[in-house]
Amino acid sequence: MIQSYNRNYPPHFAEKYKGIPYLFLDTPKFEMDENFHDVWNEYKKPVLRLRTDERDTMTFEEAAEYKKKNPKWTNQWTDAIWDGIVAHSTGLSDDRWSESRIDGYKVLPKFFKSLHDHLPILRLTQVLFWSNNRTVGMHKDFNEQFPWPSSIRIMIEDHNPEPTFFLMPIADDFKTIPLPEDRSNLIQLPHKDTPSNAFMYNNKNFAHGALKIEGYSKILCSLSIDYDWKKLEAILDRSIEKYGNNIV
Repeated sequence: MIQSYNRNYPPHFAEKYKGIPYLFLDTPKFEMDENFHDVWNEYKKPVLRLRTDERDTMTFEEAAEYKKKNPKWTNQWTDAIWDGIVAHSTGLSDDRWSESRIDGYKVLPKFFKSLHDHLPILRLTQVLFWSNNRTVGMHKDFNEQFPWPSSIRIMIEDHNPEPTFFLMPIADDFKTIPLPEDRSNLIQLPHKDTPSNAFMYNNKNFAHGALKIEGYSKILCSLSIDYDWKKLEAILDRSIEKYGNNIV
């Protein structure tokens, strides 16, 4: 697991924000530069696994053999779950996946300026644009597993006719599962007419997954941020007061 600055979060966060699955952020809606779709269409590439990690230990060769026996299984070494672009990355970034890289600060200056203007950034370590082309099972992201809503995403666009991002409370021994066909008991993130297109979710006490509806798509921006703790607490408190904490 990446050594994260955010592991040193203020101790009172765990109790203060306990049980919150996700929060819409009280920020202006983030808008893209006019050239974004040209950039997306030119530089997006399938995102494939490059190396094993503590959770997914199957090598390329082992995965290929397993795929032969289980043809419906998604082999992350060869079957891309997402198309994506890396718009910014540092030495502290996640290197488990293939990259199509651009210099976001130069190519998308309006968007990157808005990130620094409106988010509690001490240091921005990674900016990804991803669009899932398969249904993604209920899982926890490998990094940023903290007991408060620490993982941040911006919905760039969503053309789906219904919500496709889901969360569920989990136990400590949770293992990744397929997205349930019956999703009535899952927490669903609204996708139309939302108060903000930026949200944060708890990646330790909740698993999340994404539905792929054929013929429709969405593009998410995934951010890795070393937080300014005072500014983060202020925006979390402001967001809860304005939009609620979504505890069910």
